[in-house]
Formats: sequence, C-alpha cells, structure tokens
Amino acid sequence: MLSGPDADDRGDMRPRREYVRLGLLTLLALWLVMPALARAARPFPRVALYGSVVGGGYPYTINDGPIDTLEIARAARFGDLVLDVYPINPYRPDIVAAIRARNPQARLFGYVLASDIWQAADTDSLRQIPTVIRRTVRDLDGFLYDRVTGREYKYNDINLAKKVDGHYVVAEALADLFRDRVIASGLWDGLFVDVFPHAISWTQYGSGQVIDLARAGYPNAAALDMAWAEACDTLATRLRRYGGPNFVLIGNSGPSSEHEMFNGWMRENFPYQQGGTWTSNMLGDVSSRGYLQDDLDYRPDACNWVLSFGNTTPGQEYNAVNVQRVRYGLGSASLGEGVHAFGPGAKSVREALYERWWYDEYAVDLATGASSESQTATGWLGEALGPARKMMWASGATDAITNPDFETSVTTGWQFMTFAPAVASITQDLGTAAVGHASAKVHVATPSTVEWHCYLNSVGQLNVQAGVSYSATFWCKASAPRVVHVLAGNSGGQGTVTVDTTWKQYQVVMTPTQSMSAALAFFLGTDAGDVWFDDVHFQQGATSVWRRDFQNGIVLVNPTETPFDVALESEYKRIVGTHDLVVNDGRRSNVQHVNAFDALFLLRTATDTVPPSPVRDLHVGP
Repeated sequence: MLSGPDADDRGDMRPRREYVRLGLLTLLALWLVMPALARAARPFPRVALYGSVVGGGYPYTINDGPIDTLEIARAARFGDLVLDVYPINPYRPDIVAAIRARNPQARLFGYVLASDIWQAADTDSLRQIPTVIRRTVRDLDGFLYDRVTGREYKYNDINLAKKVDGHYVVAEALADLFRDRVIASGLWDGLFVDVFPHAISWTQYGSGQVIDLARAGYPNAAALDMAWAEACDTLATRLRRYGGPNFVLIGNSGPSSEHEMFNGWMRENFPYQQGGTWTSNMLGDVSSRGYLQDDLDYRPDACNWVLSFGNTTPGQEYNAVNVQRVRYGLGSASLGEGVHAFGPGAKSVREALYERWWYDEYAVDLATGASSESQTATGWLGEALGPARKMMWASGATDAITNPDFETSVTTGWQFMTFAPAVASITQDLGTAAVGHASAKVHVATPSTVEWHCYLNSVGQLNVQAGVSYSATFWCKASAPRVVHVLAGNSGGQGTVTVDTTWKQYQVVMTPTQSMSAALAFFLGTDAGDVWFDDVHFQQGATSVWRRDFQNGIVLVNPTETPFDVALESEYKRIVGTHDLVVNDGRRSNVQHVNAFDALFLLRTATDTVPPSPVRDLHVGP
C-alpha cells in the first residue's frame, strides 16, 4: 500500500505537452481492437514491476517530454507491470504504447486508489484524475474524518460507505469514474486497486486517529465495517461489469477479499504482511487465506502478487540483504501461479529508480547457465510440471521416538488410550507399510465427540521450550479422508493434517507456548474408521523445504531458521550469477545447500528444450 502521497509527485502533472507520435497511436489503436488477443503461456519465474510514474511521465520521459527509450526498454523486461494511471491517463498514453511495442506479451495494470486521495487542485481540473476524484467526493460529501483533529482521515480519507437513498454513492461514483477515465481508454489489461480494505475500523489501531462515526453516518464501528464491506462489494462488482470477464482486477490492503470479482491480491513486505510469517502468508492462518489458496479461490486466471521491500540506499541495490529478499520472494511466488515484485515500500521513483534493478534469477541464458540482462532470457524455467510440494525428512536431531517404524511391536515406546464412549484398538499391520514391512493400525469402531477420547501417545519425550519450533515427521493414511490433530503434549504446540487413503509423508511444525517435557500425541477420537502410521519422529526444528519442478529446472524454498543440505534425485546446477557470486556460483551437485529463510534456483543438467505447445485459438476481435 502506498504509505503516503507525495503531492509534488502525483498532484502536479505539468507540463501538458502530449508527446504521442503517430506510430504509437497506430499501435495503441491496434491494441484497442484486440482486447481478446490470446497470449502465449506465461513461463516462470514471473517477475513483475510495482512501478511508479510521476510528473509528466518521469522516469519514462526525458524532462517530461519525449519518451526515454532506454528506460522503456528496462521496464519492458518485466512480464507484469503496475504503473500509475495518472499521468498516463490522459496525458501520457505513449508510455504504455512504448512498453507494449518493446514487449507485446507484457501485461499492464493501471494503479488507482479506492479509499484514499491526496490533496489535488490542478488547473486542468476537468481531466487531471486526482483533482476529478477529489471534486467528485467533495460534491457527494463523501470524505471520512478524524474525530481527534477534525481533518480528513489520513490514508483512508474517502468514505466508501457513504450511503444515500439505499445507494453507496461514493463507491458507485468511483467505479463510474474509473470506467470513464481509465477503463474506457483501452490502455490497460486491468486495474490494481490499492488502499482497498474490506473493513475500516482496524485502521485506527496504533494510528493515533479515531474515525468520526457520526460524520460517517454510522452509530458504531461494527455498523460502519458492515456497510464498508458492502460498499467494497459494490465497487468490485461494478469494476468487473465495466471491465468485462477478461479484465484483470488486483487488490491490496489487509487480508485478501473480493474473490468472486477480482483475479488476485497483493502480499506486501513479504513475508511479514499483517505481522505474519512465511507460513501465514503462503499457507494461511485463522485470519486470512494464504497465497497458495488464493490461487484457487480467485477468478481465473488468478493473478496474485508477492511484494518484497528493498534497501534503496544508492549503491546498495545488490547488497546481501536485497539479493536474498529477491530470491526468497521470487522463489516463494514461483511455488504458486502469481508474480513477484521488489522495490521500495513507498512505491516511488523519487526514492529509487528501481525499474533498473535486475537480479540474477530474473533472466538466465540456458545455453551458458549465466544470468542475463536480456528480456529474451526471462521465463527461463519454462512451464511448471506440477504444483509445489513439500520435501521432508527426519533430521539428525535428538528423537523422542524409540520405536518409529513398528516393525516388531506397536506397544513398545507407545501408549494407546481410549475413553468412553469411544471404542478403538491398535494392531500391527503386516499388510501395508510406508517404510519396511509393518505399520501401526488404529481402528476407531465407535467415535466420540471428544477427539482425545482416542489417542496414540509416545513414551519418549522432549524438553520443549516456548517459542522454539519442533516437528512431527511421519507417514500416514486412512480408510477415508480425515483430519489428524498432532500435539506436543500440553505445551500448546500443535497442528493438523488432512490425510487420505494413500501413504503420504507429513511434517507438522509445532511451536509450544510453554516450556515442559512433552510427548508426541495423535488425537483420533471423533471419526470412525482406520488410520495407519509409519516412520514417526519427534524432533526439534523443522526439516523440510518446498519445491516446484519446471521444464528447465527447480526451485527450492526454505522458510525455516535452519539451513539445510537437500538431497536431490539427480544432479542439478546453480546459475552463474552477476550479483550474488556466493549462492549463484554455478556448482553442480545432487546435494544442494539452501540457506535459512532463502530460496535456490537450479537448472537441470540436461535442460528440457521442448517448447511449450503452440497457441491454437489465436483470434482477433472482442
């Protein structure tokens, strides 16, 4: 989210010279008549620019005049670009046209704000969009105010929930304004809607501001939040209607929302958005969906964004912190179908010309394995061969489990407990196993409403510490899909897995809230049927990485605090980098070291040279 407007940057769009050459107008007209032009499949990694345009087109124009072709070429290397609607609409459409001329496959999204607008009173008040927005909201008496100061509510000063005669008049007016001033121009593949939270009262916390509920038209914060959500839905629904089914809509601010109308959401300051972690941002938690789940929940084709913030100190663009953040964010984004962007938190070219930043993993020459500055070397991993998966293994750390594989007994090293009304038993099963020749089979004949009325508990224990990660690594299957609750005793460390009818290996990472001596427990009491366990371990730390395979290589992501040597099925080679010569050193090995909170991009030693299938439904027309 834009942390604060810079009136000098975006409020003033002078000079008014509109440097649109005839050739660029012709190109733009071609794009206007081909909105449904099929594009080639989008290979990986998917690198995006969360860009900034200010003044009369800086940094893509020379002194707010002619197009800067060198800067355009730099930006055009990115596959997806967010650029400020103003000043591009209505003054500098030639910037978009020039990028499309350099990279016809690029997707460009116009950046707009939903519930924020800065002070703007431009002399070109009928066309300069910030001024038009401010005047529109003013005429509707649609500002949100701070009760403490009496001034506009900073960073969310538009009251989307303003309601008159049953209509959310501000939300409707904004949608109509974006339709007429932005969507109708035909310049954009979609809109990036920033400052678009689905509730508003939470923005007060820690801000020193208090929403003036009376002036907003609501009796309490709960009523305002309910109306605010409805107003957001109104805005989203209208934008979808105006843009059409293929127009891309991306939102930002707070947990992801508008899943039926939008194509995606942004997670910024990755992986710390909303005070979260890699796990909460990627896999979700009680407060929000994760990035991977959003790929499934949004409209096709989903377009979710991961944004990492960088150090913008001049000369530090490629320091160790930045290159690691890029690799970690881009690797994580590559586990799903979205894109990764890197830049300053303020989203301003006044802070850094970050469209010039180009990292080792962005483009690679497959013939040499070396990082490249060329647009033609982007998408070097090719198409994904399947979804991301978790590689896991038992570590060399102290293991509380003394009988992990049940080869000789299911009672040695284990306690099996049942309590009425549950009826259950445990036996050794020599007919099925994940490792070796036997497994432990728990049969729940009569379930209970209490899950601990049937549980399997290890005799061995670990001295667990609050705030430290511990993991249960095990193979499991069931006679029917079910949830298995896994616990580190009564320490507060726990997690769940959903198992099905096939043997799969699982790892549950548990973080205790209190220090104690804890056993490993599986709670099974609420579902009838059979559950099998094999190769069970309970150890400190997590030993797993996330992996995704592509035509020309793989990506490994290590979201833990422990570096790992990952054993692979064959030899892979690292890319030969320009900016990180330690990680990207070109070495070949079937065991690759992945640093803590980092990722690793690897090439196959024999790359897949088979091109993607050709596009067969190419057509021109709406």
